[in-house]
Amino acid sequence: MELLETSALLRLFALYTHVLACFAAAAGVVLGDVAIFMPKRVDRLLLQKSTRVVSWALLALWISGLGLIGIDTGFDPAVMLDKPKLLAKLSVVLVLTLNGWALHRWAFPLLASPQEEPQKAAGLPALLGGISSASWLFAAFLGVAKPLAIVLLYPGFMGLYGVTLLVAVGAALSLGRQRLARQLLVSDDDTIYSVLQDEPRGIQAT
Repeated sequence: MELLETSALLRLFALYTHVLACFAAAAGVVLGDVAIFMPKRVDRLLLQKSTRVVSWALLALWISGLGLIGIDTGFDPAVMLDKPKLLAKLSVVLVLTLNGWALHRWAFPLLASPQEEPQKAAGLPALLGGISSASWLFAAFLGVAKPLAIVLLYPGFMGLYGVTLLVAVGAALSLGRQRLARQLLVSDDDTIYSVLQDEPRGIQAT
């Protein structure tokens, strides 16, 4: 039996890493949903753990994905432009990366504590959550969509992605936003806790 070439072994390793990173990312996304929706209040510690898992998985996806691209195309622009599925996947993962940054920067701080205007506060997390769900699902679809590449080409893939985004964002804003708003309501327990926290400062001030 002839030994496998080094490039074939590297590609196998990169592909295996890519698959494992996809599973890790899926687990992290599910863990994040559990942290947000399962308890009475958003579980901040569990949400932080899930975001770390997804962040590391996304980094592994970029590294292993670029490794696969390098092996298969040598990063030759002419070769890459002739692969519509590859271009679509790069576009979707770029959206995922930017959306993940926006979630960390703006959405998760809103989920960290009850809000006086929960409907308003839930809008941005719901929007970004819809984009995230649609992008992860479409990235997984692209992984098995090779037979469609000849038919759809890059515009077709991106048009289908746009429809997926519209459906997911619409569902998130109409249904998910209401659920998030309930998680962010200020309850009587929150009011009592706030009063107890402020009371010592009031005594010291007098």
